[in-house]
Amino acid sequence: MKNLFSFLLLLGLSFVLHAQPLSVQSVTIFKNGQSILHKSGKVSVAGARHSMTELPEALFSTYWATGAELSSVFAVLDSVETTDPLVNMSDLLRKNLGKQLIVYLAAAPAGISDAPLQGVGEQIIRLHNGAEYLVVRTKEGAMSMVALHDIRRFDFLDRPDLKTSGKKAQKRLDLIFRTNKNEQEVGLSYLVNKIGWTPIYRLELMDKNRGRLSLQAEIVNDAESLGEAELRLAVGIPNFMYASQLSRLVTFDEHFRPVNPLGRGGSGGGFAQMSNSYQVSYPTEYRDFEMPPASDMVDGAQAEDFYFYTVRPGNFPKNSRYQHPIFETDVEPTHFYESVLPTSATRRSYAYQERSSIEEKIPVSHFVEFKNTTRYPWTTGAANLLSQGATGMQPLSQDMLPYTAPGGTCKVKIAQTPEIKITHGEGDVDRQANAKKFFSTTYDKVKIEAKVFVINYKKEPVTLKICRTIEGVPLVSEQKWTTKQDQATLMVNPSNTLEWNIELKPGEERKWTYSYEVFVNM
Repeated sequence: MKNLFSFLLLLGLSFVLHAQPLSVQSVTIFKNGQSILHKSGKVSVAGARHSMTELPEALFSTYWATGAELSSVFAVLDSVETTDPLVNMSDLLRKNLGKQLIVYLAAAPAGISDAPLQGVGEQIIRLHNGAEYLVVRTKEGAMSMVALHDIRRFDFLDRPDLKTSGKKAQKRLDLIFRTNKNEQEVGLSYLVNKIGWTPIYRLELMDKNRGRLSLQAEIVNDAESLGEAELRLAVGIPNFMYASQLSRLVTFDEHFRPVNPLGRGGSGGGFAQMSNSYQVSYPTEYRDFEMPPASDMVDGAQAEDFYFYTVRPGNFPKNSRYQHPIFETDVEPTHFYESVLPTSATRRSYAYQERSSIEEKIPVSHFVEFKNTTRYPWTTGAANLLSQGATGMQPLSQDMLPYTAPGGTCKVKIAQTPEIKITHGEGDVDRQANAKKFFSTTYDKVKIEAKVFVINYKKEPVTLKICRTIEGVPLVSEQKWTTKQDQATLMVNPSNTLEWNIELKPGEERKWTYSYEVFVNM
């Protein structure tokens, strides 16, 4: 008898283990809030079939089941008997027909309590228009019909039956196998929303040419429990073209409107690509925290156009967040100041009338630039900048650190400075009428002369970069410059980028004139 009991206990444990849901082995997580889950394990099989009722919210055309002996996948919407505590008024009244009750109606005059009606609930009838009425037999024997929407509340004089049950729709998915083994090894993969990650950088500026860059990943999981899965944080731009709605295999939606995925034969042009709409923001807390000493703190791998940081946070249930350090590395920042002059306006002829007296004050911003000397790319993310001071690390600002490949250089803005002043003005100094005919249109050739004035009020020397984009041909500049045509164009005026790089001592001022010519349609 003891041996039989032990056998039955082991059999029960075996069934429980086999009935467990497939465990998540790995999750590839993108910054747009979408992720690919990979599951695998053994499932219990009866009649060459394994059934699941907890189905994920997989996105369109991504649910994929695998197995050496898997034949097909079948999904259906079953109607099952269930006990549901969320019931409506008609369900509760119908369950307690034949009991004494008092019904309070909304038909009483204003300022008077709801009109009560006491009796026994006989039945509930539904008219052809869908309206439901409760038939109440009063103490006097009269039969009254009360519209349910006129009932404010009701009291049972007899003990009511509050156990309600009914039919409920339940999704079921069957994995069908070629053989009738007791268990089968299977794998599942699918794309879901609501699992994403956000890169958070911390750039500490120790002195003018020494700094430290750290990256942490903030991971959001609002989709399903991931267990102790391996998380692969993707660096790159995902392209899930048809992931704008749920998979038809695991979703039964009566409002579904079929769309041709290839965009043929319809005005909609197929599914719209998902936008990065699932975003989570967090308050930034400046604090000292301990980081592992190694420069490369997580594993990583390259695959086509993506790089993946790999982390294992441990148990990661649904509706939870996790923050994990990715790397910390030394950088050698170079400080400089940059200003962008207004672009030229060739679209209107009046833009080139004499206006040399007009001077514009141009903002100047402080930047740091440094090289990625690590073996992995830096993904685009928010960067919190801090500077070493007499009392420790002082928060400065927050900017975006752009994607930077290994060996590449990135630029991060610290702040706008009021200690460097730039003014700029330009005007029409020469004009040749009907100088050029371009695609049947006649243009005047206009020579523009511009003046730049710069002064450094800082107590230290600065490197200043001044840029401007013009539509026209650069001529000469009193201050050394570089010019570059941006791209080939069929416009009458090419687009050119002008750039000046100058060193300014404390208190030094500099002024110069430059010119360019442009064709204007009068």
